[in-house]
Amino acid sequence: MTVLSNANESIFIRKAVLSDSNAIYQLMRAVTDSLSNKSLFVCDDLEFVRNTIEKSGFAVVACTPKQQIVGSFLFRYPQDSADNLGRDIGMPDELLSKVVHAESVVVLPEYRGMGLHAKMLAFGESLIDPAHYNCFLTTVSPENPASFRSFEKCGYELVLTKEKYGGLLRRIYKKRLTISCKPPIS
Repeated sequence: MTVLSNANESIFIRKAVLSDSNAIYQLMRAVTDSLSNKSLFVCDDLEFVRNTIEKSGFAVVACTPKQQIVGSFLFRYPQDSADNLGRDIGMPDELLSKVVHAESVVVLPEYRGMGLHAKMLAFGESLIDPAHYNCFLTTVSPENPASFRSFEKCGYELVLTKEKYGGLLRRIYKKRLTISCKPPIS
């Protein structure tokens, strides 16, 4: 567990459990609803969140001392699924099983600017077994510089820009797992 603090309160980062699913989904909905540009973030449904935590990956959450979830980050092992981003960047089929998706990340607006994106990413990366997985892939809207700059500061490199998720333009970023992410110094 990682501990952060600002002048008002401490924020703890921990691995999510299945019972966090609804709170994570509600957080995603709240963030989506607050966006003036709805194309910046594609909100997953509750079933996807539950399935990710229970079967196909895991999530990390940023919480207040009272366990209010103020940020979340989903990580998924896509294996040979059709949506494995490795297919988009031309990875050979035999390497697709080594891919981890850094999926949906959200932070409540009042908690932005604390580096939670990078800190949750680093915590999530630390939970991955590099003997089984060695490539992180993620997508980011080109209209979301706060998000793509955070990934870039954590060692992710832009590989491709293309339409995804029903025609939304997305940057695809890649990072080799052998290099751990150090949260940027604010």
